[in-house]
Amino acid sequence: MKKFGLLALLLLGCGRSDPWPQQVIAKQDPVQKPLASKTKGWNHKGYLITPQAEYDITARVLLLEKFSSGREAELSPEDLSLGWGEMSNSGYLSQISMQHVERYYQWEIKGEVPDKDTITLHSANTHFIPANDNVAAILKAVRVHDLIQAHGYLVNVVAPDGWNWSSSLVRSDTGSGACELFWCDKLETLVTPH
Repeated sequence: MKKFGLLALLLLGCGRSDPWPQQVIAKQDPVQKPLASKTKGWNHKGYLITPQAEYDITARVLLLEKFSSGREAELSPEDLSLGWGEMSNSGYLSQISMQHVERYYQWEIKGEVPDKDTITLHSANTHFIPANDNVAAILKAVRVHDLIQAHGYLVNVVAPDGWNWSSSLVRSDTGSGACELFWCDKLETLVTPH
């Protein structure tokens, strides 16, 4: 969920200095495709996972948060707030404050250049569901400022008792339900500027 707030927010970067030059490093918007055919869901850890759209993204990691308790954490142990276009540009990002609050992120504009629409349309808080042990291991190693490439599906999740969790299917939404719930079957760190 994307949310802008009036709080005194933590400066982007979680204490790590920004290693990137002031330029766009993730130039392409995420690619969301309709499913090739009527795809049935599958079981994962006792939950029914139903794909809604195929999803490919190359993005800069703006924030990350790890989770170890709660129902959502059984499926998604980590959220990555991701940016592309201007939201992968260090000069642009230096004028925005961000922080994670629970399983969404908040932002506040500090400079004169950023605008709400650019932030909303070029960033997303993403709940990662690793599809396998390899993806889980790579996800654990990801750090703020990394440039990553990922493939998988935006999904809906239903538990036997009726509990459910659904993905956003658009990049323009904010507020409750605006996060991407991402079944990630391929994950690669393209650049780790440490």
